[in-house]
Amino acid sequence: MAASILHILFLATGNRRIAQFAYWLTIGGFSLHSFFIVLRWRHTGHLTAHWYDSTSFLAWAIILIYLCIAYRTRLRTIGVFVVPAAFIATLVVYTLQTQENTAIPAYLQNYWLLAHSSVIFLAYAAFVAAFGFGLMYLIEEKKIREKQHTLIFNLLPALGRSDELCHKCIFVGVILMTMGIVIGVLWTQYTIEVKWTWLDSKVIFTIATWLIYVLQLSIRQILGWRGRKTAYSAIIGLAAVLFTYVGVNLFLPSIHAF
Repeated sequence: MAASILHILFLATGNRRIAQFAYWLTIGGFSLHSFFIVLRWRHTGHLTAHWYDSTSFLAWAIILIYLCIAYRTRLRTIGVFVVPAAFIATLVVYTLQTQENTAIPAYLQNYWLLAHSSVIFLAYAAFVAAFGFGLMYLIEEKKIREKQHTLIFNLLPALGRSDELCHKCIFVGVILMTMGIVIGVLWTQYTIEVKWTWLDSKVIFTIATWLIYVLQLSIRQILGWRGRKTAYSAIIGLAAVLFTYVGVNLFLPSIHAF
């Protein structure tokens, strides 16, 4: 929470020291979270078998992607849009503590689950980052259009850079999601208890989400979609991700427990 507040304060004040402190505080929180995840894994033998652990892992993955982006680009502003998302996921974890000791189905007690779900959640984290860059683009474009050269305008990257980073995050997310889907298909071929079915609700909406992002990449390549269209597609894509992860579990039957 402290890191989220500091990132927002940085955007409000433009103080680079606050940004640096927020960055290192995020690293500290990420390190503690990593330690907790390892302990949890050793204790239960799984990482993402149900909502409690999978949401915790998703929060961890979001911060991992953010730290990688911040390290490579030296861009701290994206933390304003990404770190609070991880904090919200962490809050959800606390609301799901009743699931902490829920029995795990036998077919989920293997390394296929770890490989399949962890790659999928890393893809989700990349899509969260793409959403953040999309918002940054739309905010800055609005400021330029209205000729409002405020403090926030000076802290955001150039429009072209926001667009390119949004595109790269979507590209990485699609690669990871493709890998996760392939691993899931292979998993069912080696598991007796559960067989692959295209009619499973989680499978249907996962493929639909994947198609949204693949379509965006294809149209960008063929028709030259840039800027606002990429930003809006990142927002629509994340809405699909949220429904696939949360909505399906709440409202539709599925063999997926995470």
